[in-house]
Amino acid sequence: GPISDEETSYYVRLQYNGEILPFYTKVDGIKNVTGKEKDSPLTRSFIAGGGAFGYKMDDIRVDVEGLYSQLAKDTAVVNASETNVADSLTAFSGLVNVYYDIAIEDMPITPYVGVGVGAAYISNPSKADSVKDQKGFGFAYQAKAG
Repeated sequence: GPISDEETSYYVRLQYNGEILPFYTKVDGIKNVTGKEKDSPLTRSFIAGGGAFGYKMDDIRVDVEGLYSQLAKDTAVVNASETNVADSLTAFSGLVNVYYDIAIEDMPITPYVGVGVGAAYISNPSKADSVKDQKGFGFAYQAKAG
């Protein structure tokens, strides 16, 4: 028989991250149209998502997650004379996440909290000759609750 009554299982998760109301994204060196200085130079994207493969042990889950997102230049916000802004920005991210499922008796859903760390590969949103080929890795992190 089993040595432990611990509940364990593998899981796969897919997600779609298209934005309806995006957060403001500040990009230094981009001039916006007069009157739209506080608007984001990048518009929402419906091309975003990811997936994860993980392992669940009782109330703890651990997974490896991959994400992709793409933002496009908002031509209604960015000044027409601004030639240094690329048409899009893309990011690939890989993170390792840990979640804690908060088991509450007689509750039909299980709330959770989680954190993740990893790396992101981002293309530079500029057409300026001095930086247009800059691409690189950076530190990525996230916190989740649900």
